[in-house]
Amino acid sequence: MAQDVFGIAGTTQGPFTIEEAVAEGGFGVVYRALHGAFRAPVALKCLKIPTIPEDLRAGFLERFREEAEMLFRLSATIPEVVRPLHYDVITLDSGLIVPFIALEWLEGRTLWSLIEERAAEGLPPLGYLEAARLLTPVARALEIAHNFPGPQGPICVVHRDIKPANIFLAVVHGAEYVKILDFGIARARDAASVMAGEMTQTDAAQPLAFTPRYGAPEQWAPKRFGTTGPWTDVWGLGLAFLETIAGRVVIDGDAVAIMGTVLDEKHRPTPRNEGIAVPDALEAVFRRALAVDPRERPASAGAFWDEVEAALGIAPRLSAPSAHRSGTMRAPVVEAQPGEARRASGSMRAVSAPPASLDVASTMLADSPAEAGGRISRVPEPPAARDPGAALSAAIDVDWGASGQRRSSASLPAVRVDPAPPPPSGRVSSAPKSRVSSVPREPLPSVTNEPAPDVRTMLGGPVALAGAGVVLRVLDQIAGALWLGGERVALGPLKLAYAAALLIGAGALLALARLLRHLTR
Repeated sequence: MAQDVFGIAGTTQGPFTIEEAVAEGGFGVVYRALHGAFRAPVALKCLKIPTIPEDLRAGFLERFREEAEMLFRLSATIPEVVRPLHYDVITLDSGLIVPFIALEWLEGRTLWSLIEERAAEGLPPLGYLEAARLLTPVARALEIAHNFPGPQGPICVVHRDIKPANIFLAVVHGAEYVKILDFGIARARDAASVMAGEMTQTDAAQPLAFTPRYGAPEQWAPKRFGTTGPWTDVWGLGLAFLETIAGRVVIDGDAVAIMGTVLDEKHRPTPRNEGIAVPDALEAVFRRALAVDPRERPASAGAFWDEVEAALGIAPRLSAPSAHRSGTMRAPVVEAQPGEARRASGSMRAVSAPPASLDVASTMLADSPAEAGGRISRVPEPPAARDPGAALSAAIDVDWGASGQRRSSASLPAVRVDPAPPPPSGRVSSAPKSRVSSVPREPLPSVTNEPAPDVRTMLGGPVALAGAGVVLRVLDQIAGALWLGGERVALGPLKLAYAAALLIGAGALLALARLLRHLTR
């Protein structure tokens, strides 16, 4: 049981009846609470911040509101981002202010819990291919955040604390999806520290504004390496990937020891340096992603993950945010500090696992991996893609056969995109907002494309008939001249000349009829 450091368990704060503290980390406490209006559980993330002078509180609260607003906008666009429901500030009897964000209540476990459980059960860590597929939704969600549409154009929203404890594998109606926790929390902590006059220090006695085990070089030494940015999330994602396949913490110790390891250019935390066999191409990708100098890392999570997929031979996506294809990030970094120069930056299928435990769901919001509990099973990528490219992908899949030859359009099923049903109150699924289903296509009207008939074939019969008449006429004239003294051949009243004329006329009429029918088609 986490400690109720703020003493608010059992109280009612606005619409929330706070039940108990369920998780505690270095930067906050998570409470399970009941939303009175929704009658559903929510998770209250209460931040531990230093005392802020009275004249600066309004500025901090506005900064905190902006972070909550950004989290709301992210979650509305990116299903993998945990959804906020409310934000506010609790003022304790001592006068201390406690900012909090109410978040959707999730059931499942963190990636760190999965890593720990596999180690405790004597199971080997996940393989690099399994881990890559598991983390793909996280990478692609960060890719969108790093080029997020803002009121004045694309902006770069950086998480700055990506770690296995902030990657949650949520269970929703028996299906499991990835959620990213604590977007914006690091910036809110920084703002509080600056306003309280407690700038980030490497002294172990002072609380750091980031998780030491996962701090990037620019977070430890900003004067040397510049401000944080999407390259910071590349570091965190790369380290989370490495710990997933290592099955343990990679960088550990006190703050000073961790900083020395992180800034040591001669020893990099890569799979082979940690005793893990990986292909040469993947080792090179890790070496770039975990480089000391941020300028040597991929410029964004999307660019990093493109390299991972290329190294593993995973087919590239048919649709992707275009800002990362060049490997540069053009969107402005929203958290750049004044005066700090920085370079311009332009499905995993579920595997067997124990059922998820439902009573420790909110531990996903703990800041410390060692303090995060709960159970989670593996998470597949949602059945449809995150963006409209899913419908395009489905259409291409049905249009092209395995041989690569396009089938007749009359035999293809149509693609229909149906809105997904809304999730129940209190829990929100990260499943995609649409699904692609196959419905019968109306048969196309048949069209007869007969070739133009040959003229000889069309007129052959009439010409033969008229020709027979001409032959009879000639024979009649020859016979009359040679044997009948100029008379025509006759059989009683019937003369051969009449039969010849009849055949000629019939052939001409038949030819005319066929020509007219051909012209009127």
